[in-house]
Amino acid sequence: MKILIVEDDMTSQMMLKSMLTDHTLTLVDSGEAGLEKIIADTPDIIILDINLPGIDGYETCRQLRLLPKTVSTPVIFLSSYTELKDRLEAYGSGGNDYVGKPFDRTEFVSKIKFFTEIIRKRQIAEQDQKSSEDLIMVMQTSAANLQSISRFIQATLYCDDLDSLYWHFFKAAKEIGLKCVLQVDCDFGKEIRSADGNISNLEYEIMGLSSAAERIHSFGQDRAIYSWGHATLLTRNVGNLIDTIAIFMDALEAGIKLIDTEHKLLQQVEDREKQNTQLEKRVEKSLEEMNYELKEAILSLGLLSVLEVDDEELLNEIMDRFNNEIRSELKILKGNNQIILDLIGDLRNPPPELESLMEIDGENDDGGISFL
Repeated sequence: MKILIVEDDMTSQMMLKSMLTDHTLTLVDSGEAGLEKIIADTPDIIILDINLPGIDGYETCRQLRLLPKTVSTPVIFLSSYTELKDRLEAYGSGGNDYVGKPFDRTEFVSKIKFFTEIIRKRQIAEQDQKSSEDLIMVMQTSAANLQSISRFIQATLYCDDLDSLYWHFFKAAKEIGLKCVLQVDCDFGKEIRSADGNISNLEYEIMGLSSAAERIHSFGQDRAIYSWGHATLLTRNVGNLIDTIAIFMDALEAGIKLIDTEHKLLQQVEDREKQNTQLEKRVEKSLEEMNYELKEAILSLGLLSVLEVDDEELLNEIMDRFNNEIRSELKILKGNNQIILDLIGDLRNPPPELESLMEIDGENDDGGISFL
């Protein structure tokens, strides 16, 4: 790979040269010099320091993203700054990764290998422009965006697990042209997914530190973070959708809470079923013991010899009747649980006009890749 290193520290330059001997390196010590080099020869990867004479690394990266030659060239920031605000500034200016100084040799080389593989895959994809165009998402009109979100709001009412909720979320996100990373944190665990299955290291780190951000925090070039109760969304191209996405997040939050409540209710029903089974066994045992002790008491009092046959049958009939009434009450308890399960089942079934909306096409799964 052709790698451009924009770094004014001689020690860092020497370390990078010793680590990247397999690549063609160009070293400059300022952002202005880096931009001039790019005009003459476009690099495959750019390593960019933040503290530079003249324009800093952030501004250099912003100008790189305005050039057609480097609009998608991987940029790895190299800096001794490690705070969230510094990473946000790097990401917002168009950076792809962030390495803090002093850096580990093995880790840095592995990052270069990672981006090298991405570049090779991109070059293969560009050879077939027609097929790659099928993957490009076109921004929808405002009315179409609202329609997509409206369908998602309806879908959240009938999602019975997080996988289906993720699927419908990314389906709607794709329809409105939104590229994003979504993290859900609830009683079922913590997951982070993206619609295209790709999450950069810098995005993953920002999501991990997003609790320090505001409810809606826009930054950099078309980026924003949405921090809701159980969900965090990092958008790569928020555009003019910043308020529309807030409605999107409200619907997502409601869907998560609905699934959470339904699962808790099902757990309660399951616990009651176990308790009812145990209660039924205890009552059955108590009835057997009561019948036995009652007959023993009659024998010990000598009443059995004076009872007429009809009286004895009447006594047995009374005992059986009360036994059956008690068993009937236990069955009612079990029936109540079944009624609750049937109601939950009814809630999960969408009306006929929404059945097609809830169909998940496995061949075009937009559920993303999860990292537990």
